[in-house]
Amino acid sequence: MSVASPDCTVKCRSLQHADDVVAALTSGTEGQLVTFLSTHCHNAATLRDNFGRTALHMAASLGKKALLEWLLESKSADLLAKDKESGWTALHRSAFYGQIHCLISLVKHGALLSTQDKEGFSVLDLTMKDRPAHVVFRNSDPTEVYTWGYNTNFSLGHGNQESRQHPELVDVFARTGVYIKQVVLCKFHTVFLSQKGQVFTCGHGQGGRLGHGDEQTYMVPRVVEGLMSHHCSQVAAAKDHTVVLTEEGYVYTFGLNTFHQLGLSPPPASAHVPKQVFSKTLKGRTVTGVAAGRFHTVLWTREAVYTMGLNGGQLGYLLDPNGEKCVTAPRQVSALHHKDVSIAMAAASDGATVVVTEKGDVYLLAEYQCKKLASRQLNIKKVLVTGGTLDHRVDSQLLRETGGEKVTILALDEAGRVFCWRSLGSLVRQCRWAYTRQVFMSDIALSKNSLMFVTHDGEAFSGSWAGEYKKFEEKKGAQSSRITSYHSFLYNLVTVQSLLMWSLCAMCW
Repeated sequence: MSVASPDCTVKCRSLQHADDVVAALTSGTEGQLVTFLSTHCHNAATLRDNFGRTALHMAASLGKKALLEWLLESKSADLLAKDKESGWTALHRSAFYGQIHCLISLVKHGALLSTQDKEGFSVLDLTMKDRPAHVVFRNSDPTEVYTWGYNTNFSLGHGNQESRQHPELVDVFARTGVYIKQVVLCKFHTVFLSQKGQVFTCGHGQGGRLGHGDEQTYMVPRVVEGLMSHHCSQVAAAKDHTVVLTEEGYVYTFGLNTFHQLGLSPPPASAHVPKQVFSKTLKGRTVTGVAAGRFHTVLWTREAVYTMGLNGGQLGYLLDPNGEKCVTAPRQVSALHHKDVSIAMAAASDGATVVVTEKGDVYLLAEYQCKKLASRQLNIKKVLVTGGTLDHRVDSQLLRETGGEKVTILALDEAGRVFCWRSLGSLVRQCRWAYTRQVFMSDIALSKNSLMFVTHDGEAFSGSWAGEYKKFEEKKGAQSSRITSYHSFLYNLVTVQSLLMWSLCAMCW
């Protein structure tokens, strides 16, 4: 081992010394390396080679934990130092080279998993990318359901009332070999649709929202026997009722009918078992989709959209001049009835309805109006909506004059791009994402206060609204969303198929 030359100081920047340090770290024991670094250069912990690598970078890459800790504790090595090639810190390198023991030590010494490289990748992002591409998910593939969150209302399906902070397998399906393709999670109950077309529900049964013929509470998902003779293709649900669509195009509803949202005639107070919706307006038409909000239900065919329930402005009709507050049977939304309009999909919240046509036009039904938000947003495969404000005059005891929430709309296209609109006063504006790199999504979920995305690579992201601002001092507002990586090591718990499954949950509050 050589001794540092007389002209070497604590501020040494010698590239030759840096190359010597990097070369030495590839061989020798950690004890020998500590001695060498202590004697060869007075600034061995800070020196960088031509690629911007430090001794800490190399120790993390090579798994030399004892040397790494010596550099941090005795030499005050810089945790945030980035190399020139990729902008990687020692933490990035320890993750990339699989040196988990070094990664743990770096985190204990204060390294942040959120630190980004030149391409905007954090350590967790890099870990997700560094693996073989997964097999493309198909709807027929085996799927497992994981749920987590508050479980006060037995809506998670785990057989008890304990809340879960982390994803946990709903084992009743795993034990019985049932594969789930759609999940709708509401405040008081959850609806599961299997690949074979069976419907399962759990939670509080008041009003018959579970469809089991009673008002009991069911802690684990139970099959809805009244639908066993049908192959169901889609489910929707809100706080007090459930809507089911069969492959034949029949619609069944059950639950409370306080606002005539079940569409049954004559209108009952509730339905404890599934009841088919009959209507002259639907005769000869094949229903292709269903959606539900707390106060209304939406059905659509290829040619038209039908709504029913409390008319607080979200049904697409004007306020009834005769004072009728509720639409008891499916009624066609005439504002969307045009010869060249074909309906692709719709979504509903408590105070709004969103419709997407096959041409990619996006419409918002709210405040007794039908507003066109966008044109030719082609290849949209999923749309979600939350919020909205209902006219308090239709039910002054239930609705407040100053009540309601901002309308938020998310749309996902086939390419994996996410589009968003959010209300700002009386206007609805398209949002811009405050995110440094392009990420393509495979699924989206939206609740009252948050949003969640799943990428094609199986990464999960949660989002929060960053606030409003004025551009160029104009009064035109815009909205941005800050997306942050989902912190738990979710991929260690669930498969890609499972991630895609839980993200299908529609969170109705």
